[in-house]
Amino acid sequence: MAFRIESLKVYGVVMGLLGVERERREDGYVFISYREMWEGCQEAGVLSGYEVPFAVMMDMVSVVEDGGLIGRERVSGGSWVRS
Repeated sequence: MAFRIESLKVYGVVMGLLGVERERREDGYVFISYREMWEGCQEAGVLSGYEVPFAVMMDMVSVVEDGGLIGRERVSGGSWVRS
């Protein structure tokens, strides 16, 4: 349960990144680099205390995607995301 709650914090970071003015594809997807996600999570203090924080971040993004909160297409260097 705690992991799911922490995953919502990552969702908050992703939503913040989606709110930044950036180019959107016709289908509404926006590219977010893994570096942007990582730095956003670091600033939010989401990943402290995990042994392999980058892998945990990616697992948390998958939890949010599986829960239907975001759509995501994985590509080299990041993901195309829509809310």
